Amino acid sequence: MPHVHRKLLRASIMATSLWVVAASLAGGAEPPSETQLQRLMDTAAQAPESPDHDYVMNSLHSILRQAKDLKLTQPQTNKIKTITDQFERTRRDRELAYKQSEMEVLRLIHDTRSSLFSIESAVQKADQEHSKLRMAGIKAFREARDVLGPEQYENWQQSHAAQEMARSAPERAQSATEPGENARIAPH
Repeated sequence: MPHVHRKLLRASIMATSLWVVAASLAGGAEPPSETQLQRLMDTAAQAPESPDHDYVMNSLHSILRQAKDLKLTQPQTNKIKTITDQFERTRRDRELAYKQSEMEVLRLIHDTRSSLFSIESAVQKADQEHSKLRMAGIKAFREARDVLGPEQYENWQQSHAAQEMARSAPERAQSATEPGENARIAPH
């Protein structure tokens, strides 16, 4: 999840939680049932995938697509393919761990017996899982960069930047009128 989406999800979870608590105190309403909580967690788990961690994968695939133009040797291509395969597996595992951590936060928020300390610990764990995901991407990108020679990297960087600019032109036009949620501060 991108940083902005994660903040929005947490804000909506907290707002829902506060509303549930306020409604139950004010109107004597019952707390949400297990079925309602499960439905909420299932909905959160099915949130659309974010482009947040796609930068690295897009970059790795871009290097492989441009292998001929960059004049990559067969050993270089093989190393980058290996890095890409390893990152795909790591990314899948890290995203799963991150989503599970976020689901634990949701579960604790709605558990009337959980303390704020346990909720805070779960939030911190989710943040750590997200950091591990980001660092795995950064590590893979740097490994691939180190396989390239300086001139190859410079040529790829210029080409990739041009492709990214062309691809994001419609997004930039939209964001000029309204702020976009897909703004990236750092590649990961």
